[in-house]
Amino acid sequence: MEEMAGQDIYGRLYDVVQGNMEAAGVKFPYERETFLCEVEAHPQEIDVSRYLELPNPVFMQAVHAAALKRLPEERTVAFWEGRYGEPQKQFQEEVLRSVAGSSVVAINQIRLVHNPYFEQKRGIRYHCMGALYGLTDKAFLRELGKRLPMPLQKLIRKVFI
Repeated sequence: MEEMAGQDIYGRLYDVVQGNMEAAGVKFPYERETFLCEVEAHPQEIDVSRYLELPNPVFMQAVHAAALKRLPEERTVAFWEGRYGEPQKQFQEEVLRSVAGSSVVAINQIRLVHNPYFEQKRGIRYHCMGALYGLTDKAFLRELGKRLPMPLQKLIRKVFI
């Protein structure tokens, strides 16, 4: 009961903000359902069951916003737009697999819970891969490498390049 009251309050807040933005001639970037799915959610845990009843376009937007902490880019939207007509379960599984394989999800250790389609990779290997994603292409690592003795730099180049 208390959760429904909270959702109602956030829904009314969304409606007010959207109304103000429309009056100013600007479109609110989030769909109402996307906004409400994100309310009161843990930043590293996505309860997939909250998203399963959403239509395909809103599902894609909501899952991206929850997992990647931003709305999908235009080219991502264009890619998925061509697949909105797919059966809901197939579409949802493909979107979830795409998001679960993202480096952002691995780096931030985001977990998809109550996912009826597949078990997300977990364990030490997945954790280490996330850490490696976070270390790749960092300016401070390049600067550190430049300060190392030349034989060590050559060895690192042989191993990593």
